[in-house]
Amino acid sequence: MNSSNPRLIEMHLQHGESLVARSEGGSSAECEPHPHLPHLYTVDASKLTPGKPFRYVVRRADGSEKTERFFAHSLEQGGPVDVWEGIRAIDNTFYATELKEHFERRGFATVRRVLSEELVSTLRAVVNPLITDVWDADRAAYRDKINLEKVLLHVPYLLQALAEKLGPLLGRILGSEVFLEYEQVMVVRAGSSYATRRHRDVDGGKAGFSEASRRHKGSVHLWIPLVDIDATRACMYVEPFDAPEQTLDMTMRAGDALFLHNYVWHGSRANSSGVDRLSWLLNFAPAPSHDESNPSADLNLPLLRGGVPTELGPDVCSRLVREKPTYLNLFDAFFTYDPSRLRMVHPDNRRRE
Repeated sequence: MNSSNPRLIEMHLQHGESLVARSEGGSSAECEPHPHLPHLYTVDASKLTPGKPFRYVVRRADGSEKTERFFAHSLEQGGPVDVWEGIRAIDNTFYATELKEHFERRGFATVRRVLSEELVSTLRAVVNPLITDVWDADRAAYRDKINLEKVLLHVPYLLQALAEKLGPLLGRILGSEVFLEYEQVMVVRAGSSYATRRHRDVDGGKAGFSEASRRHKGSVHLWIPLVDIDATRACMYVEPFDAPEQTLDMTMRAGDALFLHNYVWHGSRANSSGVDRLSWLLNFAPAPSHDESNPSADLNLPLLRGGVPTELGPDVCSRLVREKPTYLNLFDAFFTYDPSRLRMVHPDNRRRE
């Protein structure tokens, strides 16, 4: 193998299956098992057509094939190679089924190390300057918790890699059609007494004003901390479906993933630590939202269509950012801060206080 051109892919193959990388130009290369790491394969990219996209294909024991990785990235452009390897693939049918059963029985499911340390650092590097800009310049009226909406859409191929790596699990839970309703980075200030009240996401979590109730009742929430979470760092807690008398503190490592059912009761503790709690929240649904009173609130971005990941490259995400305004949401204040205008505005028809 040409060691200067290896690519790595994580794939859970069944007995008798093999993995092939195939260029759009027709050339292909067999993927070899990694000599030391399970479920990891290497491909000699020098055997593929230069400058042409390629896809990963699973060759079954009976000789039939299926395209397992639908994202086609060019060797010359590099594509999402780093991001690709920075997100764990949940594409084992048995494991995905187990996670779905746990999710439906308990109201939540956790997957460890979905994002690599390197990718978490990359995402923090995007977010930290924005936090500094808002809080250090005293531009936010609400100083304990802020939500940065749509800022990670600028990270090239992040959503594409996420759709493909987690697509099999999302499809197992939600079905063959999956839409991203919204995504945001949530920041709870270090040393803050702020604590998210106990709530269910289907109710919106806000007394007297249920924003989420306008969204799809079957939504699934994916929460990924970008810093380690212990009992002192705005730790999330969950009251399981099968043991509602219990309260489980969800201590997690940066890059772990917590899938939350729309009807499970949960909240978070105060952040008494000396570190801002950063987390990435994504909301998925089996159908687009239709909130006529608030048409720009949700992304309604298709991630899976017919079980197949959609095209979510930089062009798609950049267009979405242009079409859907980016706001710094002050959470329980019921209004939104527009950094470009340096004042409080109400562009999405939320209730005014």
